[in-house]
Amino acid sequence: MINSEALKEIKILAFDLDGTLLDGRSRISDRVKETLIKATEMGLNVVIATGRAISTIPDEVLHFPGIRYAVTSNGARIYDLVANESVYSNLLTADAVEAAMPWISDPDVMKELFFDGDVLADSHALLDMPRFGITDEHQQNYHRSTRKPCEDTVRTLRENADHIENINLIFADNSKRLKYREELSKIEGITVVSSAPYNIELGGATTSKANALKTLAEMLGYGHDNIIAFGDSTNDAHMLQCAAVGVAMGNAVEELKAVADWVTLPNTEDGVAFALASLLGIRS
Repeated sequence: MINSEALKEIKILAFDLDGTLLDGRSRISDRVKETLIKATEMGLNVVIATGRAISTIPDEVLHFPGIRYAVTSNGARIYDLVANESVYSNLLTADAVEAAMPWISDPDVMKELFFDGDVLADSHALLDMPRFGITDEHQQNYHRSTRKPCEDTVRTLRENADHIENINLIFADNSKRLKYREELSKIEGITVVSSAPYNIELGGATTSKANALKTLAEMLGYGHDNIIAFGDSTNDAHMLQCAAVGVAMGNAVEELKAVADWVTLPNTEDGVAFALASLLGIRS
């Protein structure tokens, strides 16, 4: 049950992107745009909290009026979009990267490296994504359009091990994915989450959307009790739990719905706008 008094204290609206703020075409729908504009006009801080690297966030989000801050790479960085600079980082250590190398270097696993705001991916895997479990055409187009091909990701990873934001491992074999997730979770200095049924994502020891969002709230003079957070996948769970109000999308995985305070409509049905109208009275 959501406390109506808690809703009066909300100052920050934090949104995951894919499956949450963005619709099925990876756009912000007109109704959601109008609602967000109304929210910023009311003095609320609209914040992005995504697994995407900064270079892969759509221009309409980066330049949306009133959106100043973006938590990226699952909490590895916070960007001030107005100043166009990173104002916070929480990265993997070189030691943690090396400890995970026996699993990362598996040739049957597609590797994506997030660092310096960009994403590099195995060039051979980008040419044959179904082999690595990405069979959906929309997802294939997303990976091809947002990743830079890399001929040797293992070598590149070692050369840049001290400034890695996130490592995304993609699997065709789900049993191997689950096995690797369990084994990698035991490595000191690494957090393991998933944002899709075919991947696991490696971050630093304390890297999460939740920690980055709490840090940003403090920078703005607020606390976790001033945050309402929206998400759809398991990598959003800690963020929803740390906020005063956690909202799961109607299309969210069941694990997230179980920890959410409220479940709204799916992202393809303007779920963000519906929730803001229902909970905070913000109507387009």
